[in-house]
Amino acid sequence: MEFVGVIIAYFVIQVVWNLITNSFRENEYEKEQKNNIFTTKVIEDSILMEDDNWGVLNIKMKGIINCPTDNTSVKYMVQLMEISDGKKFIYSTYEDFQYEDTIAFQYESKSELLPYKGTIFKDWSEIVKIPIMFLEFPRQGTCKLEAKIFVIDTRTDYILAENTTVFTYNNLEKGYLDRKDNRKYFEEMIIKSAMLVSASDGDMDDGEASIIRSWIQKRLSLYNEDEQPIEKARLNSYVKDIYQEIETGDDDIIEVLDGIENITTEGEKFELFQLCLDVAQADGTADEAELEMVHNIADHMKLDRKQFRSMIEKTLPVTIHASEADDATLLGIDQSMSNKEVKKHLREQYQKWNARVASSDPATREQAEKMINLIAEARKKYT
Repeated sequence: MEFVGVIIAYFVIQVVWNLITNSFRENEYEKEQKNNIFTTKVIEDSILMEDDNWGVLNIKMKGIINCPTDNTSVKYMVQLMEISDGKKFIYSTYEDFQYEDTIAFQYESKSELLPYKGTIFKDWSEIVKIPIMFLEFPRQGTCKLEAKIFVIDTRTDYILAENTTVFTYNNLEKGYLDRKDNRKYFEEMIIKSAMLVSASDGDMDDGEASIIRSWIQKRLSLYNEDEQPIEKARLNSYVKDIYQEIETGDDDIIEVLDGIENITTEGEKFELFQLCLDVAQADGTADEAELEMVHNIADHMKLDRKQFRSMIEKTLPVTIHASEADDATLLGIDQSMSNKEVKKHLREQYQKWNARVASSDPATREQAEKMINLIAEARKKYT
């Protein structure tokens, strides 16, 4: 009997000990959850883009993200709204920051693995830096903005964590509501610019027309639902009129740009430039007439040379040029540069492209190899 009593006592002690241990673990878990609540913030910051500082909104997070398993694949989503006087959209002129087939701002990151079921970011961790120049706010001046940040399980689309943060921002540019009277004129001129680029090689093909139609569809998101059919008809009619005008006339891209230069923001200038680049590469090759025209657009609109060169490299890589272009144009050598400045520029270009030769992406490797060959030829010329 004594032996049985010892056994029972042992099991009682074991049960009590497990209860105490589990309770302690639960308290520690609750304490960990409480002390590491998922939170976010937005700060004004800057990034260095090829020796030039871009103003950005830096979205950061910290705290715990509870996942269904270890090594959960997640993505981060950021939405921005202006909430000073009711909710209004913030628009993006850059496609990577647009929601589906609209120009409304939304950012989705690539997927990444979180190692633990309860992954904790003890320190502030960066989600994304959003270049301010690509954002279109409703009004000029100080505005109140709301940022919603989501952590999403990529396999189930289940929201694992979310937080909303409110901050103020002083918008120095005129907002899209401030420029409402000029909106229709800008839309028509950006279409005309893109169609002139399309026609510069002597042919406006279906692929180029499709890109312009897609831009129009996105642009319609600026209008209320009851306005959209009217505005769509207006823009489609304008495309037909300009097509006939270009076929029979001698339109000058500089005259078009002169008409909108003083009514556009920096973001809209880049939107125009990007659409023209997209049209130039629509058929998989960039004709030299098209390349010359997009450079003329950038020069006339006084786009920052380093910024627009990075856009050209992304959209019009040297591998899709229809013929061998002037090496100075492809390498970004300005005629005003001295030989010393050219050599310095070529060294910088070599370092940049040499770092991409080992890329896992075949297209990037091919682009890098061709650019290095061009740099080698240019060095002979300027030595």
